[in-house]
Order: sequence, then C-alpha cells, then structure tokens
Amino acid sequence: MQTSDRILTAANALTLFRLLLVPVILWLLLAERDLLAALAFVAAGVTDFFDGRLARRSAPTQIGQLLDPAADRLLLSGCAVVLAVRGILPVWAVVILVARDLLAVTGGLVFRGRLRVNFVGKLATAALMAALAALIFGLRELGLLLFYGGFVLSLVSGGIYAAEALRRKEVKP
Repeated sequence: MQTSDRILTAANALTLFRLLLVPVILWLLLAERDLLAALAFVAAGVTDFFDGRLARRSAPTQIGQLLDPAADRLLLSGCAVVLAVRGILPVWAVVILVARDLLAVTGGLVFRGRLRVNFVGKLATAALMAALAALIFGLRELGLLLFYGGFVLSLVSGGIYAAEALRRKEVKP
C-alpha cells in the first residue's frame, strides 16, 4: 500500500494521544493508582485499534508508520518495567522483552521500515496488551498466563524478523 507524507490525520492524532498517555499511565502505575492506570491503558488500547483501522481506510502515513510501533513499544515496555519494579512481573522476562523491543526498533531504523510486520508479532502485541491490562486490573493468574504466552510469541516474532533481516542483507536492495 502506498504511504502518504501527510502529518495531520485522524490516525496520527490517535497515535499521538496514545504516546501522550504513556507517561501518564506509567506515573499512575508507579503511584499504585491501578484503577486509573487501567482505564488509561484501555483508552490507549482503543486508540491503537482505531488508528490502525483509520490508517488502513485512507493511506497510511510515513510518520504514522514510525509513531505507531514506537507508541506500542513504549507503552508495552514501560508498563512491563513498572510492573517488574512493583514485583508483579519477573525482572528477567521484562529485561529480555525490552531488549527484544530495542532490537526491533533498531532493525526498523536500519531497514527503514522495509521489514514487514508479521502476524506472530501482531499476536504477541495483542497478548501482551491483554496481559498488562489483566495485571493492572489485578487479575494476576490470567495476566501472567497471557504475559508468558505473549513473551514466547514475541521471541518467535523476533526470530522471524531476524531471519528476514538476514535475507534482506544478503539481497541488498
């Protein structure tokens, strides 16, 4: 699909709103204001759903293709770090998850968005979003089950991205 160089679009406005929610959610989690954090987290998730639909309806924008995954990674990694600090998630798993996200962002910059989003990565993001929402709402067992499922999917997705990056490096565009 062709991308647009427009900046002011409804999809980009929703993505920007989600980005602005990230520090608010993190502060609420650190302050242990979990109900408000959960509501803000759900609002961020809703904006993620709708910005994607709006972008697919019209043409996706170049800035949206950068901001949307950045917003997802900041939201997921930030919340996971705070939940690890609070003792809700294991630190080792969060360190691996954040490192994988940093590699994904670096790969996206190096390959300038030429690595296609894979279905496993979308499933991982959805599972991790659901996990964090469940954990923030206090549903520990469900949240941990979803977190570990999303964690494994995230590692598999990272392997798929790495294999694609190696193939692209051999081909040289």
